[in-house]
Amino acid sequence: MRLAVATGLGLLMGYERELHGRSAGLRTNMIVCVSSCLLMIISLEFRDLHLTLGSDSVIRLDPTRIASYAVAGMGFLGAGAIIHGRGSIQGLTTAAGLWANNAIGLAVGAGLLIPAMLGTCFVLLALIMLHPVARIISRDTYMRVYMDFDSCGEKVQEIRQLLEEHKVKVLFTGFECRYDATVSTYEVAIRLKSQQNWDELIHSLRRVEGLTRLKWTEGYVP
Repeated sequence: MRLAVATGLGLLMGYERELHGRSAGLRTNMIVCVSSCLLMIISLEFRDLHLTLGSDSVIRLDPTRIASYAVAGMGFLGAGAIIHGRGSIQGLTTAAGLWANNAIGLAVGAGLLIPAMLGTCFVLLALIMLHPVARIISRDTYMRVYMDFDSCGEKVQEIRQLLEEHKVKVLFTGFECRYDATVSTYEVAIRLKSQQNWDELIHSLRRVEGLTRLKWTEGYVP
């Protein structure tokens, strides 16, 4: 019965991730929940075995050891779900979901069905109901801007002045000049408070004299 409950709860968690096209979907979440439940059942069976051995036995069993290693081992699976790309990190929510699924399976295996079901409801609430709420929260946006110019003239002061006018936080700046081709490249990492500031800033940067190319990427990797 516990394994069946773990299967159902794992499928619920996996269904939400499957809807968002994550690689850790139905099968992965169900396997994690069922295997965690099975590990907890084994731990409890070891405890019962220990009670039948008697106090004079030299065998010492810790019923919590398997469960603790199940939690520690989940870190490797969660790390595999995280994708670290240029300027962004994806998969943190999926990794957290797998970790929560592990805890749910352990709770079911221990016979704590009601806490496991409540935990599933709360996690699904965070995944489904809070998703649109997170979209409307104003948050900082990190951008990396690349600007190519047709000369090696000094443009740093002009660019800094534009950034100050738009109240943009500058994280770092970089400059490269190729004297053989008489071209230069500026790289600026900035932090924005709103999308409106970003649109206005891009409009101002496009008007800088000598600009031949303007490129930007969202996100910032120190």
